[in-house]
Amino acid sequence: MKRCSYCGKEYDDTVTACAVDGQALVPMSPPAIPAGPTGQSPALWNPNAAACWSLLFTPAFGAYLHARNAETLGRADEAKANRVWFYLSIAYLVVAFVTAFIPAIPEGLFRLAALGLLLGWYFSLGKKQIKYVRDVWRDGYERKPWKKPLLIAFGCLAGAFVALCGLAFAEELFFRSQ
Repeated sequence: MKRCSYCGKEYDDTVTACAVDGQALVPMSPPAIPAGPTGQSPALWNPNAAACWSLLFTPAFGAYLHARNAETLGRADEAKANRVWFYLSIAYLVVAFVTAFIPAIPEGLFRLAALGLLLGWYFSLGKKQIKYVRDVWRDGYERKPWKKPLLIAFGCLAGAFVALCGLAFAEELFFRSQ
């Protein structure tokens, strides 16, 4: 049996390239990924948990952590693709934040775009890393702690809430004075 070097899909020995993404196939045993710096299993954030936290913190959160996981696993193309999703998510958040007080832009449009961004990232990259880590490492990898990324994410969420409340208050004062 062979496995795709990018998405992890399994094939018979007669197949030479992945039907999904065209990447080269590698023999399944031993696993064709680098070990951590100590020769042991890599230290990763649980990719499934990162994807779940993205429901609250936007795909930027999951894409960033998945990019860091992919770097640890030696999967440079996957890390680069996740960084692209991270920057797209940040750009979306900036546009949504700036246009929050423009009544001409329908709010439903931004909600639909947010859902599309989340589902697009999850089904194009997030799900692949979840499957890859589960198939190759199962539960045999070191877990990175969640304290720092969650504190940063909650801090950003609280900061955005305070900024939006401040803008709404300023807007209310502005319209009252006229």
